[in-house]
Amino acid sequence: MNKTIPIAIIIAIVIVIIGVFAYAQTNNQSTMNNSSSNMSNMSNMNSTSSSSNMTQANVTIENGTFNPSSLTVTAGTTVVWTVNDSTGKYMVTSNKTTNGMNLFMSNDLTNGESFNYTFNQTGTFYYYDMDHTNSSKLIGTIIVQ
Repeated sequence: MNKTIPIAIIIAIVIVIIGVFAYAQTNNQSTMNNSSSNMSNMSNMNSTSSSSNMTQANVTIENGTFNPSSLTVTAGTTVVWTVNDSTGKYMVTSNKTTNGMNLFMSNDLTNGESFNYTFNQTGTFYYYDMDHTNSSKLIGTIIVQ
């Protein structure tokens, strides 16, 4: 009888050890599945965020006007100004900021050429055509929400 007690204890210890290993393996598999699921979710988030960052709005410069002259966009939108006017050159220029600098300024643009700027901060941004500063027609506004 004394010999059966130690054998029962050894068997109980082996069963506990097997149980611990089985639990650890099951828990590890569950963690790996969760990691795969999280990676998949992160991938989906990245592709969603990438596509939302690819938002674009267009302004045409035609017949001496910006069309539309006022545009409301969300932060992260790239505004593209395209010249559809063969009568001259244009330079899209923002008003000066508080530090005295222009937020953006294109080179001289002629028919068929474009300039773009991505608006990452909210606010109201005014711009004009640097080559036609005396014309009230060539003033525009971008409102970023």
